[in-house]
Parts: sequence; structure tokens; C-alpha cells
Amino acid sequence: MNLILDAQIFTLPYVSFIAGLLFCFLGRKMLGFIVILFGFIIGYTWGAFLLADVMSTTTASSPWIPWAAGIVGAALGLVAWKLSMFLIGTVIGLFVVRGLLPSVPGVAHAGIAITCGILVHLYREPVIALLTAISGAYIAAGSAVIMMNEFGFLRAVGIHSISSNPATLLVVVLTGIFALTGYKFQTRDINA
Repeated sequence: MNLILDAQIFTLPYVSFIAGLLFCFLGRKMLGFIVILFGFIIGYTWGAFLLADVMSTTTASSPWIPWAAGIVGAALGLVAWKLSMFLIGTVIGLFVVRGLLPSVPGVAHAGIAITCGILVHLYREPVIALLTAISGAYIAAGSAVIMMNEFGFLRAVGIHSISSNPATLLVVVLTGIFALTGYKFQTRDINA
């Protein structure tokens, strides 16, 4: 959950909240754009460290590295979209697993991402709807919690007393609600 809650990517939570809801509810229709955007996000966050290591520098000393890695990630996302549904499922699956299970080893991330790619290849429409609903819900929920915290809503209603990390708990609950609603909305016309 730290990817969103630490606001490493989304410095404008209002924009990312709207984008997350669009992905959640219209992801199947906006698939190409989503894959390019998620490729950018993965490159910006994860690929930046790899690029910095290759160049024997740090992201702090070279602030352009995350942007360059993000552009490379977006380009790879575009290539993935053009190549096959398997790669699209893998890219979206990697984004979902990196966001929801950040402490899991990279090998598990790769395995889950490949499994998502296989499922998208085999069961295109419902799996794409599910993955985009989850990833969009995650972005929207994290952005909503950032906005609630900015407005002091979490302190005002006493959310801080629910658990040791109330923001993470709230993101999990909101992600579940948004994902279920988004999936139902996207799949309403699949079998029609």
C-alpha cells in the first residue's frame, strides 16, 4: 500500500482518484491507455532503481532517472499492448501485485504477473475487467485516503483508533468496495 499512500507517484490525489475510478469502471474499454500508464508507473517506481544501479548513481542525485525509466516503461507497455494479451495481463498483474503485496519477493511478483497474463490470454474479457477493476480501485482508494488525510477527515472521525495503521486498513476496505462495484459494472455486458 505504500506506493500510493506515500504519494511517491500521485502528487495530485484528486487527479489520481478520478483516473483510478475511470480505470475501475471503464478499464476494459481503456485497456491500451491503462497498459501504457501502468508501464510508466512501474518504470517510474521500480525501474528507476534498476536504472540508477546500472548507471552507478542514485535517484536522489539524478532526479531525471525516474522519469526516463517511466518513459521506457510506457514504451514497453505500448509494445506489450501491440504484441499480445498475455503481456498486457502480465503488466497489469505486476502492477496489482506490486501495489497490494509490496513485501513479497520479486520472484513471487513475476509468478503472479505471468499467471495473470495466462488468464488474460485464456479468458480475455472477464479477467481484464477484474484486473483493471482491482488496479483502478487501488489507485482510487489510496488517493481517497490521501485526500481524507489532507482534509483532516481521518482525525475528525477518530479513524486513528481502529488499528495501528488506519490508512492502510481504509485503503483495503475502499479497494474492495470499488473493485467489486467496478467489476460488476464492467461485466454487465459481457454475456449480453
